[in-house]
Amino acid sequence: MIKVSRRFHLSTGGLLSLIRRWIRGEESPGFPISTQLVIAFGLMWLPLVIVSIFEGSFSGNKVVQPLIEDIVPHVRFLIAIPFLLMADLIIDPVTSTVVRKFEGSGIVPESQRPEFKSALDKLYSARDSIWPDIAIVVLAFSITWMFKPGYGDSTLQATATSWMWDARDGVVQFSVAGWWYLLISGPMFQFILFRWIWRFLIWVMFLYRISRLSLLLRPTHPDLAGGLGYLGMAQQSFVAVFVAFTTVASSTIAQDILSGGETLRGVVPEIIVLVLLFIVTIYAPLLFFTRQLYVARRSGLNEYGTLGEQLSIAFHEKWISGSNKSTAIDLLDSPDASVVADYTATYDNVRSMRPVPATLRHVVAVAG
Repeated sequence: MIKVSRRFHLSTGGLLSLIRRWIRGEESPGFPISTQLVIAFGLMWLPLVIVSIFEGSFSGNKVVQPLIEDIVPHVRFLIAIPFLLMADLIIDPVTSTVVRKFEGSGIVPESQRPEFKSALDKLYSARDSIWPDIAIVVLAFSITWMFKPGYGDSTLQATATSWMWDARDGVVQFSVAGWWYLLISGPMFQFILFRWIWRFLIWVMFLYRISRLSLLLRPTHPDLAGGLGYLGMAQQSFVAVFVAFTTVASSTIAQDILSGGETLRGVVPEIIVLVLLFIVTIYAPLLFFTRQLYVARRSGLNEYGTLGEQLSIAFHEKWISGSNKSTAIDLLDSPDASVVADYTATYDNVRSMRPVPATLRHVVAVAG
């Protein structure tokens, strides 16, 4: 058996862990989720409200688009951010279970230990590297600047002001709340969002490397996935991250509808495409294991089909065509019928193996 390592946490590591160690010490634990939420609200959402109140742009008629009527930042900081921060509580236990299953269940054979250890080391290395997080910081500032809430709306900018800027006379001047959003709130949100996307990508790469190993899949396993059924649950856990994506997208769509630029009927195709895209993104990595599952099913059908034929012949010879004719009463006292029934259930498991280690129930739950 492969030695089981310490518990794996996909959400840890990287630049944030380095900063935490600088501040609190080398062996310090991570901040609890409640503390993370307070810090996030205190830095991203609350300052926008306070500053816009003092500037007179939180509500009222001083600006065309006051902060209270711009649903995009509220959805980002009050709904999407909690989903992203609490995703740790959902994803870490499940991905940790997957790693431990691969390590200790026997699916990874002894001959594949070095390759498995290499895949796990690469996963740890990618998770703990600070350079992807630094690149994400740069990307976060760039995305925030290019896609400001309402910025680019020619009608809004040509006629009046918003809580973020004064656009009179064709010159855009950002408010204090606007600058806070551009320098603090927006980049922090983008960083947390894209950091989880990076972790999803390195998890996908880990699954790809595992799928290249010669796994010992069991065709008779009751999960109908050769013993890989827990991967479907692991992928389902990432719905927390993608719900954050969909809330942001839905807030943008809602803002367009409320401003009269779109209708609900007009955006239905966009909503359907978005949901399908995210479902495919979540479950497509499981296709890495389709070839091995197909081979395991084909091999199982051949082996257990041959065994079933032999069992059927033996059963028929004993109870039907044998020299000593047996009666139904004799059969009731014999375990032979139970053996045939048990074998039939086992063969049905092999025949019902799925091409991916996920169920339709998983997919429907994610779509919902």
